[in-house]
Amino acid sequence: GEAAKSKALSMLLSGRWPGARLVDSRASIDPATQQAQLDVRLETGAPYVFGGLKITGLQRYPASIALRLAPMRPGQPYSQSALLDYQAALQNSPYFRNALVDADLRRAQGDVVPVDVQVSENPSQKLGFGVGVSSDTGQRVQADWRDLNFLGRAWRLSSSVKLQTREQSGNVQLAFPRTAQGFDDSIGLSQDRTDISGLVTRNTSLTAQRARTRGNIDTVLALQYQAESLVPQGAAASEVHALSLNTSWTRRDVNSVLYPSRGTLINLQLGGASRALLSSANFIRLYARGLGYVPLDRSNQLIFRAEAGAVLANGASGIPQNFLFRAGGANSVRGYAYQSLGLQQGGAIVGGRYLFTASAEYDHWFTRQWGGAVFYDAGNAADTWSALKPVRGYGVGVRWRSPVGLVSIDLAYGQAVHAYRLDFNAGLSF
Repeated sequence: GEAAKSKALSMLLSGRWPGARLVDSRASIDPATQQAQLDVRLETGAPYVFGGLKITGLQRYPASIALRLAPMRPGQPYSQSALLDYQAALQNSPYFRNALVDADLRRAQGDVVPVDVQVSENPSQKLGFGVGVSSDTGQRVQADWRDLNFLGRAWRLSSSVKLQTREQSGNVQLAFPRTAQGFDDSIGLSQDRTDISGLVTRNTSLTAQRARTRGNIDTVLALQYQAESLVPQGAAASEVHALSLNTSWTRRDVNSVLYPSRGTLINLQLGGASRALLSSANFIRLYARGLGYVPLDRSNQLIFRAEAGAVLANGASGIPQNFLFRAGGANSVRGYAYQSLGLQQGGAIVGGRYLFTASAEYDHWFTRQWGGAVFYDAGNAADTWSALKPVRGYGVGVRWRSPVGLVSIDLAYGQAVHAYRLDFNAGLSF
């Protein structure tokens, strides 16, 4: 009874009636039928709408930075969830260290409630260093630098250098404050070198991007020019270039970013290039990936993952490697080396035009921090759909809910190569 009353009241409080209160309740019990009837009388009070936003704590950055993160507008119906979403958006913004959003009903003028926003700003400049290790790309050291107020206009200038055993990269990005329509625009220049499965690639790319987040949906539209050189072991080197237009749609609906146990993540991508527009080949690229978490009870869960990709073109020649597909590794088919599944070219593995992988995993948590897993993966990459023959990997693993996210260590057997491989991964890779 108490739970039902609280639920009914909270539904009103979180909606347009923050002044709702419980007026009366009584329970009637019928001994003959052993049934109880609960009568509850609630008073909604007056409905409210949002008023203007008053922002305090700004010194370095303009008020428009905080105003354009707000999901509510003056005159819209009051909603407690909108206040919480706004506070989360401010706290997740690179400009702010902390934020508090409050709407005090005692200051309401009629049905209009003003919104008070207190922010604590991050320093405009920051230098960071990091180290790490991955079973896919090896040991890592990196350095990052950012300026959140470049040229005094709240433009975000950032640069990063990352040195890994199999991948090295450097990039510079200039990102602009969110527009009044909610768009995040940026331009970037990057240089990457990889040495994976006998294939050495060098890629230089220039990208202009527009992104938007609405609720749990992220969309990205990007125009990118890239020039790439490929040196396969035991085969002829080549150079390709592409001016491509790409779009991405992502839906995130999980109960926790650090330790997901329920929900789904879906990503869809579409892109392409034309030889008539500064590209070595005509192609259209399609890609889809899904991840699902199914809780069985407090200690057990199932995890399902699948991805599929296709590049529509007259062969893979002239298409940059990052538009093609290779499989294998901790977030692909475990039991096989990182990107070791693809097309054989000399002594190297290069990308193919088709991809499919799938995974099923069962996790059992022995304590709140430690768990175990068994899993079964399958998939491959090939240059035609008919030639795509999935290989299998399966094994057991250890799970640790670390302070910075989920850490996974897996011992997998690659059936096609008749060998065991240790894979490990930190965080949610999607």
